[in-house]
This record gives sequence, C-alpha cells and structure tokens, in this order.
Amino acid sequence: MPVPYGHSKRRRLGIRTMLTTAATAAALVGGLVHAGAAQAADGHPYVNLGDSYSAGASVFPQATNAAMFCSNSLVNYSHLVAERRGTPVVDASCSGATTEDLTRPQHLWQGPQIKAVGPATRLITLTIGANNNGFFSFATSACQQAWLSAPLSATPCRDRYGTSFVDKIKSSTYPDLVKALRGINRAAPRARVVLVGYPQIFPAKGTALCSASLLTTPGDTAYLHRAFVVLNDAMRRAAATTRATFVDMTKVSAGHDACAGARRWVEPTLGAVSFPAMHANELGQKAMADQVVAALR
Repeated sequence: MPVPYGHSKRRRLGIRTMLTTAATAAALVGGLVHAGAAQAADGHPYVNLGDSYSAGASVFPQATNAAMFCSNSLVNYSHLVAERRGTPVVDASCSGATTEDLTRPQHLWQGPQIKAVGPATRLITLTIGANNNGFFSFATSACQQAWLSAPLSATPCRDRYGTSFVDKIKSSTYPDLVKALRGINRAAPRARVVLVGYPQIFPAKGTALCSASLLTTPGDTAYLHRAFVVLNDAMRRAAATTRATFVDMTKVSAGHDACAGARRWVEPTLGAVSFPAMHANELGQKAMADQVVAALR
C-alpha cells in the first residue's frame, strides 16, 4: 500500500532532523571533550595556548578531540616539545584566536583558553598576536584582493593600508600582549611562560616567482615582511616586560619563508601542500619546537 505523500514527507523530515541532531551532538561532544580537558582545579602542568601557529592548523594528523574550527595538530610544536620533555601537554590553542580569546570563549562550545592553567601549571607555550586588529587577515587575503583590484600597481597593499598595520601593532597589539601575559602570570604564578614568535612568512625581498605563489607583488612582499618584523619585536618587548621567555623565529627562519620551495616552513597561497595556506607546515612546527626546547635548556 503506497504511503501518503504527506506522511512520507514528514517521515523524511523526521529522519533528517534526527541526523542533524546527531551530527550537532557529536560536534558538541568533540568540543566538550576539548573544553573538558582544558578544565582542572589547579591547572595542568604543561599547557599550550594561542592561535593557529600554536595549534598547527595546516599540519596533519589533526586532533580528533579538539574543539570545532580550532584545527589542533597532534604534531604541532607543543606536542613535539611535550614528547621530548616526557611531559603531556593540554593543548587549549585555537585557530583565529586573538589575545582577548585567552580570557573569553572564542566559540560558544569552547571555554576561555586560560581556564587550562592554574597554580599547578609549570610550563606555558603560546603564539599569539597576529590576529589582533585583523592583521593576519589583512596581510594575506585583503592584500591579495588589493593586488587583484589594482594589478598594475607595484605596491597596491601599501597604497591602500599605508602604515596602519605597524601603527596598530605598536599602539594596540603591544599593550594587548602585555595585558595578556600579565593575566597568564596571575593565573599561573609558578609557570614559565614561553612566547613563540612567528617564522618568516614573507621574504625580505620579493620576486616575480614569489609574487605568483603569494598573490602579492614584490613591493608588498617586502612591505608585509617588515610588518611581521614589527609584530615579532612587539612580542619580544612584551615578553621582556612580563618576564616571559621570547623565542625569536625571525632569524632562524630566514630562507624558509613561503617562497623557499622545498625548504619552506610556511605554505604559500598557490602550490600549498597543506591548508590553510600561509601557515607553518610540519617542518615549520618542528623548527619552532627545536627553538622552544633550546630556550628551555
């Protein structure tokens, strides 16, 4: 006997609703596992905080219990450091995080990163600051769009944004970094805090071939390189002000930028072998781990 159309439609909608609910519940469970792991009365001994460079957003394998959209890698620099030191790490980092997201929920299903630390915490690693004021997004996608909208300009991104990137890093990102590090010190007074700088994404001098892979003119490549130098310097000064250890990746990553071919530590926009582009790859995460371990010695 044929099933009435209305009943069949309601049945299909009911099944679809059940599947959607199940998928949502699974996603929430994944987020809660990550958030739950980040909760402890006195904090965890070793905690990793920060943004996508801390999380290892482009590096596989990814952690299956990480909060949605955080893209935590099982071989990011904190996991490599933990393995070498024989100390497990609680990775509370999350892609897209700003300094504000250390103390507030970045997503509805994720608690503040700083909840993972406490009086029992002895080591904290983090990379943070590039997402403040939208700097990373402007330096990548917005500058690429500027080139597409003005393909004959030698420096379309610099023409559009001028000194605004550097100005905001100095006037806003630096004090935000100091505030964030002081907050971490208060939450984990016995922890050694290691602030890891960003490796070179853009080479100091751009070329036509490099421009093709980054969708950024040679002039803007140098312009953005200088902006990241200023950001890393702001991180260094903030660490010094708060007695944190700063791991400077600028010099050691020279020649390993996104245009360095097989030697690159950061993936380019075009020709990337892992995504998202413009993020540290497996070699980059290993290099960051090497520098953290050296600093801890």
